[in-house]
Amino acid sequence: MMDAMMWGMGLWGLLLIIVLLAVLVFVVLGSVWLLRHLRQSDSGTLDQGSIDSAREVLRRRYAGGEIDDEEYERRLTALTWQ
Repeated sequence: MMDAMMWGMGLWGLLLIIVLLAVLVFVVLGSVWLLRHLRQSDSGTLDQGSIDSAREVLRRRYAGGEIDDEEYERRLTALTWQ
């Protein structure tokens, strides 16, 4: 009887260790992801997806008449140099 009880407690202990290790891995990976994300957003560099999105917004504003030809060309040139 005592052996069965010890075996059951051993399984619960093993399960507890596995869960704690999974939580620890999750916290470490989450911290690494957060630090990379914050570092990337602080660097001020734009990726290609952001530039394409900015160009689309610029095209919409130009098509809607919010900005004139000169402003459109100036901002498009600025986006190209990013």
